[in-house]
Amino acid sequence: MKEISIKTKIMLWFTCALVLLVLGTGMINFSVSRQVLDQSVRERLVNIVSSNAEEIEYYDSYHADSNTRDLLFSYKNGAIAIDDNFCDYYAGICTSLVDSQNNLLYGESPIRLSSDAIFSFSTVGTVIHNGDKYYVYEKKLEDPGLEDLWLRGIVSEKESTNILYKTFRASVWILPLLAAVTLLGGFIITRRSFLPVEKINDAANEIAEGSDLTKRIDIGPGEDEIHNLAHTFNAMFDRLEKSFDAEKQFTSDASHELRTPLAVVKANCEYALEFAGNEQEYREALEVIARQADSMSSLLNQLLFFARYQQQDFSISKTDMNLSRLLENLCEDRRILTEGTRLLNTDIEPDIHMMGDESLMTGLINNLIDNAIKYSDVNEPVEAALFRDGTAIKLSVRDHGIGIAPENMDKIWDRFYQVDPSRSSSEKGSFGLGLAMVKEIARLHGGYMEVSCPSDGGSCFTLVLP
Repeated sequence: MKEISIKTKIMLWFTCALVLLVLGTGMINFSVSRQVLDQSVRERLVNIVSSNAEEIEYYDSYHADSNTRDLLFSYKNGAIAIDDNFCDYYAGICTSLVDSQNNLLYGESPIRLSSDAIFSFSTVGTVIHNGDKYYVYEKKLEDPGLEDLWLRGIVSEKESTNILYKTFRASVWILPLLAAVTLLGGFIITRRSFLPVEKINDAANEIAEGSDLTKRIDIGPGEDEIHNLAHTFNAMFDRLEKSFDAEKQFTSDASHELRTPLAVVKANCEYALEFAGNEQEYREALEVIARQADSMSSLLNQLLFFARYQQQDFSISKTDMNLSRLLENLCEDRRILTEGTRLLNTDIEPDIHMMGDESLMTGLINNLIDNAIKYSDVNEPVEAALFRDGTAIKLSVRDHGIGIAPENMDKIWDRFYQVDPSRSSSEKGSFGLGLAMVKEIARLHGGYMEVSCPSDGGSCFTLVLP
């Protein structure tokens, strides 16, 4: 049963349920119809007998009003007139006029009642005659002159049974026909409903077998659950394609960036082994190797940051921190490191506090300052500012360097992208990951980054925090 498709399971269940429904409906219909017909025959028997009783009159004179009657015959000292509306046989019901001695005066009777049974059917009763069941109803006439007469109505149970069998035979044809039409409709609906699922399955298999993430599921327009599932799959394929493309680019760029420092390390090792003749030459080779090791360590740390962030394994510990003091200290440290060769101006509003991770904010600020220094000349100032702007905190770092072309504004946040590669070198630990890290750190703190190019040159990066 597990190997049967869902479509087949639905059709099997639908068929079994419909067959049971048809059989159950037929049995209930047969049972109810039998009871209804039995009651109907009883009521019709009473009604016809009562109606016929109104068509009988007694006249004291045999010739009285004889022109208005179809049948007129003598009775006692007068005559009985039976109107032409009297139905002695109607719808299987036989009506007969009998006297107190059970003599048949007029009408038809399919059976003759025994002497102990006559005049005992003031309500509809039943008798068995030759194995057949009959309904009997007797009504005593009350009009003057007719006190000793009875109207007796008799109908065979076969009349109701015949109607029941006709209904049953019709049901035998109609119900299976309706069931077949319903099953055909159910099959068509089920097949059409599961056709998109088959397309989804085929497309997914083609993608899995051919690793073609550009393929999409096309099942036409629609807003039902199957179409929503297809849209969800297509959205998932979009994300997978972007993720794989980014992964390919990331791997390519990382390997490219690592190739250079590794080549430098290898070259210096070979030089030291073959040509270094004194301690000074060995030391120079080792210094180059150490710088390249630091460069690769920096790159690996940045790659680890993004790997942990993408895997949602990145925890951030927020505490109350004095952002004004942090920026002031970092700018002062930078002035000491550059030994006064770089003009770093600050405009910091005091005592601005925020909830954040101080180590991450330190990395963000250092990256912005490094980026500003890297893309500006020594005699060009770098300006750092921190201030409140309404309900927001803004931290900006501006340089007066080469600026950013409008078409590159969105690209600068991409990993490994550099506006002017000729102005940077992996020997200085620059791999084009700094601004990408800045953007993610800002997002982790609920903020975002803005970039602009002032009219007097250079570029300005601004962190906006709530």
